[in-house]
Amino acid sequence: MKIAIDARLLSTKIRGTARYLQNIFNALPLFDKQNEYYLIIYEDIDIKNDFYKKITIKKNLFFPRQIYEHFWLNFILPLEIKKNRIDLFFTPYIFVPLFFKRWKNVITIHDALTKSCPQFYTFHYRKYLDFFVPKSISLSDSIITISNSAKKELMKYYNLNGDKIKVLYHWSDSKFRQLVVSSEERNKIKQKYNLPEKFVLFVSVLEERKNIRGILKISDILWKDNFKIKFVLVGRKGFGYDKLENDFNKREERFLFLNQVNDEDLVIIYNLATVFLFPTFYEGFGLPLLEAMSCGLPIVASDNSSIPEVVGDAGFLGNSDDYKYFAECIKNLFENPELHSKLSGMSLIQAKKFSAEAHLSELINIFNSFK
Repeated sequence: MKIAIDARLLSTKIRGTARYLQNIFNALPLFDKQNEYYLIIYEDIDIKNDFYKKITIKKNLFFPRQIYEHFWLNFILPLEIKKNRIDLFFTPYIFVPLFFKRWKNVITIHDALTKSCPQFYTFHYRKYLDFFVPKSISLSDSIITISNSAKKELMKYYNLNGDKIKVLYHWSDSKFRQLVVSSEERNKIKQKYNLPEKFVLFVSVLEERKNIRGILKISDILWKDNFKIKFVLVGRKGFGYDKLENDFNKREERFLFLNQVNDEDLVIIYNLATVFLFPTFYEGFGLPLLEAMSCGLPIVASDNSSIPEVVGDAGFLGNSDDYKYFAECIKNLFENPELHSKLSGMSLIQAKKFSAEAHLSELINIFNSFK
């Protein structure tokens, strides 16, 4: 069977979805030796993997990229699918061609965020998804999502039959693991990023949905209690950050912002951190949680959406607005080595429950069900 994968996101900075796609891209050749795979990519992306054939999107100098992408998806891609005799189209980002369907569609919908948390998105973006998501759902033959929590949300907001939705949990790349960091490597990374000796780590987009206001308030509680620990925030600035930028600047001695960090350095940063903080209001899955746990990092996070599924008993979970609780948990983990060691071990155990083998074997079964 010939399967085409929409891999356009390999060239973007949309971290969660792009990471999901990157993990599939890396692992799929290890698990499927029967089907033939085509990658749909931009012509300027250099893919060095002979397992995949390529369907390239050529640059267009006359239209803005976002407009041209929709034209390409709906009118040019169907011709490419026909020319290459594709049997199944798989996309990690919902959208499928709206016309000329003569193949099977398998789509991944990571969450129903614009429905469950509309306050964190612009009116234009919400209406955009309100138009295209139901159409893609109606044209899909199978839907993948990444947690039972997300599945329930999709069934609620899109009136979906649960039998059509398959839950396939994320996994973290094998590079995210507990390391014995040498003094030389530790000093190198600390100097490169100006890292403190001990710190609380947050990894994700700095946006309202991630409760960055809560991070400010947690730091206020700790510093008022004379517990002057530093917070390292890894991620680009997103929706709503501008409203809080002055508040962060007023507390600049408490926060270190790292926008561009490669994966190799990020693994070491996970290993050097003392606590991973994730007080977000909603997650379809929360891949940074799994990356942190895979590195043996104790978790302090919200108890909403998919987070209890991911973290299990490997961390302290509380209401996303209970800043005092989060501050107390952080303080306890810094001051109690035995507690820190216990939760570190539980993180490693919990992380092992999420594997590429479990995800890819089921994904391939879904593909093969349409032969």
